[in-house]
Amino acid sequence: MTPLQTFIQRVLDQQPRARDHYDKLIQGRLGTTGKPIYDVQRGKIERPGVKTLQAMADVLGQPMDLFTRAAQGEDVYPAWGRASAERHPDQMPTRSAHASDGAVALKQIDLSFSMGPGSNIDDYVEEGTLDFDANLLRSITRSPAERLYVAKGDGDSMFPTLINDDMVIFDTLQRQLNLQDRIWACSIHGAGAIKRLRSVGKGRVLVISDNPAVDNQEVQAEDLFIVGRVIWVGRRM
Repeated sequence: MTPLQTFIQRVLDQQPRARDHYDKLIQGRLGTTGKPIYDVQRGKIERPGVKTLQAMADVLGQPMDLFTRAAQGEDVYPAWGRASAERHPDQMPTRSAHASDGAVALKQIDLSFSMGPGSNIDDYVEEGTLDFDANLLRSITRSPAERLYVAKGDGDSMFPTLINDDMVIFDTLQRQLNLQDRIWACSIHGAGAIKRLRSVGKGRVLVISDNPAVDNQEVQAEDLFIVGRVIWVGRRM
């Protein structure tokens, strides 16, 4: 795949709708009948024009600069948390972390209890909601509040970074292991966990426990599902 094809696929992976939906939005903007995203993905269009790239950036909610750099051959990643410019017509508006000052309710889930393989946020049991200050959320993330979740740390494998019952916020828009040695909410062999992850080779991931008394574990990438990246930790005194 070309860098542009790879970048577009990364962007589509975090979008709520299928590729065809965004191609239709681009058709409306450009007044054409073609499918620019599809044509780039299948190699029919190798060098889209500036207007086409701008339309892609607009409907996919990404900076034009990233599309330009990808088209020039640079390996770039999406601007996490930038919402799509178009909302599904039957999707009710949701409050973002930047909506206004005041409280923002985030869903809390139990990562230790999954009703499925743990590869999707919907697999986990919801425990209710917790209110967070909008200014706090604004200071730590650009992601919409509906993509942020709260969970509690369990055990001491991540000590001293995390201790038992520490509260974490994780961002479900960030599900690709594109940042080394960050902490992620994930499922390993079907078991929920909060771990530091490092890519160590093709198809291999090192699961790191910050506690030196707990051994690290190397697993196949296919045995690990990332639910979201931990972006905040809270602790009772």
